[in-house]
Amino acid sequence: MATLKEIARRAGVSPATVSRVLNQDPTLSVMDDTRQRVLRTAQELGYQTVQQRYQAAHQQGTEPPIWEKRIGIAQMFEKEQLLEDIYYLMLKNVLDEVCFDRRWSTCTLLRNEEGHFVKNDDLPLDGIVAIGRFTQGEIQDFLGYTPNLVFLDSTPDEEKYCSIVPNYQLAVRQVLQSLWGHGYERVAYLGSVYTFGPTKALTMDPRFYYYKNSLRERGCFDESLVLDCEMNSASSYALMRQYLSEGRPLPGAIFVASDVVAPGLMRALREFGYQVPRDLGIITFNNTSLSRLAEPPLDSVEVFLKENADSAAICMELLWQKKTHPKQIIISCRLEERGSVRDQ
Repeated sequence: MATLKEIARRAGVSPATVSRVLNQDPTLSVMDDTRQRVLRTAQELGYQTVQQRYQAAHQQGTEPPIWEKRIGIAQMFEKEQLLEDIYYLMLKNVLDEVCFDRRWSTCTLLRNEEGHFVKNDDLPLDGIVAIGRFTQGEIQDFLGYTPNLVFLDSTPDEEKYCSIVPNYQLAVRQVLQSLWGHGYERVAYLGSVYTFGPTKALTMDPRFYYYKNSLRERGCFDESLVLDCEMNSASSYALMRQYLSEGRPLPGAIFVASDVVAPGLMRALREFGYQVPRDLGIITFNNTSLSRLAEPPLDSVEVFLKENADSAAICMELLWQKKTHPKQIIISCRLEERGSVRDQ
């Protein structure tokens, strides 16, 4: 039987797109001709989805296939939010590909009108990977499908669940050491001070927590340099426009808590005639295309999506082996330098 990679190669798309088309992922936005090309190619190569194989086995009176695992994927954000914060969208796509490499199919779980996570078929799930932060009620929705839960980018309960998170402390240390090494002393923070915690209750963002405490230890924390905005470009743009309109002095550099915040900051700086890094140093977090393709390209903390997704798969395999003692895996980070800071 054809593989997802064979279909992807012939259709000219990614394996993740193939799987999401074949599994009728409602969050996928592709052109109709692309969708039809994938379906036509799969049919020509004789590929069957897990659902089709279960249906065929039922019609033939045979046992359903057991060689392939089926993983549910749940996202903290809704579709519109994912399009704005592409980090979580990228993480899901990488997780899809990691599953495909292991011959696991994926199924997207979505919230219904009552806010409960549901799937669009009656087939069983062997596990769920939950990306982001979720309420206790949402976690109960997951447990209604399977006890095998792995959380990506949050740790709702270290005594119950496996989880994979970035090393925020290391990331902030890399950012600040880079800025201090270039001679920046007045370092601002731009982003949300309080974000959703492990169970979706507001708590101090770990990036801000380590930023604040690191500057306090150095004796240079300045509350006026905390630029608290929502994690989106519209909010950062409005805040920076107000900041600059008031004639407040520029900090030496800004640590931007997420790539998604950077476009608004850059737009405001351009409108007031400031240039990076001539007038201001910038380092962002997540290292998505928003930092790579910025003008100029921005230094950013790489959080290694593939390593995060691989670790989630490893934890899932351990759960299937009944090695159920919860594990928290902390993934290292690395600062990618592109010249958005310079020696002072």
